[in-house]
Amino acid sequence: MEPTRDTQATLVDLLDRVLDKGLVLNADLIIHVAGIPLLGVNLKAYLAGMETMLKYGIWRDWDEAQRAVATEEERRKKRLPLAPGEKVLLKMFASHWYSKGIYHNWRPGHLYITDRRLFLFRKEPVEVLFQCPYEEIKGLVTERKTNIAGKETDYLYLLLRSEEVTQLHPSDAQVIKDTIEEKMKTLGLELEENLPLAMIGETAAKFLSDEEQLVHSGKMSHLVAEPRPGSTITNVWKPGHLYLTTQRLVWWYDFDGKVIFEVPLDKTSGAEVKRRDLGGMLKNKPVLDLAYRNGAGNEVACFSDAVEELNEWQKIISEVIARKQSAISIQ
Repeated sequence: MEPTRDTQATLVDLLDRVLDKGLVLNADLIIHVAGIPLLGVNLKAYLAGMETMLKYGIWRDWDEAQRAVATEEERRKKRLPLAPGEKVLLKMFASHWYSKGIYHNWRPGHLYITDRRLFLFRKEPVEVLFQCPYEEIKGLVTERKTNIAGKETDYLYLLLRSEEVTQLHPSDAQVIKDTIEEKMKTLGLELEENLPLAMIGETAAKFLSDEEQLVHSGKMSHLVAEPRPGSTITNVWKPGHLYLTTQRLVWWYDFDGKVIFEVPLDKTSGAEVKRRDLGGMLKNKPVLDLAYRNGAGNEVACFSDAVEELNEWQKIISEVIARKQSAISIQ
């Protein structure tokens, strides 16, 4: 084979040569320092299309391994993870709310209701996103909410025996709910009736006591005082969720996955929505100031969200405080 040079060749000609015939590159490199050879490199490289490589026996083992992996993946996609004798009663597209650590996202797949359980199966990549036998289901409830597209749709909440809550968004939540209830009835399994939506909260279940019930909850940022080098304190807004229970107000920090702030209701003295200058770009930020008492005296906790949400929280907290004060007066 004699090397040739074509000064009229284009990039298309080069790609055609690489894919069809292939190229062999030989290079000898010697690195000198102050005239002294220190490093030598002998390089031989083959460039060709995969068909050409395989034709000459190069990468054949790799190709066979990749084809085997792809074949197995396609086989798994077509095969549902059903136990022997398990029958599918209903199939529907749905999403499962995944919330572990700092990762929060809806994961789509197909929800299967069988004669033994329900599970959400995803084909790409192949994975069972959620599964639950009927014996583990304690209660069911649907809620109509506005989704990210601004459309009203129904969500399905499953309260499990472990007190965990699973949130599903099927194409038709009511059909799924009716099918599960009917199957559990035939199995002789009872469900808690009239389950209030306020009880549904995957995070709240982690800190609620046995005598405590959830009254209201929502996303809410909290102004947290953090120490900095040099013994200085800096106020930082952090995202989380605010919970109102029958006993206290709790703010949950999503990143650390724990309660950062809490105050008993009988120590809460008032809530007021204000616009405050918090410095920097936060010149006119709407905030909810929560006044409370502790061992050091009167304190104020600062929360922020959309103005409509803050006004709703102010109304709810004020009503709770008024009821508490009225009950104390009667006693």
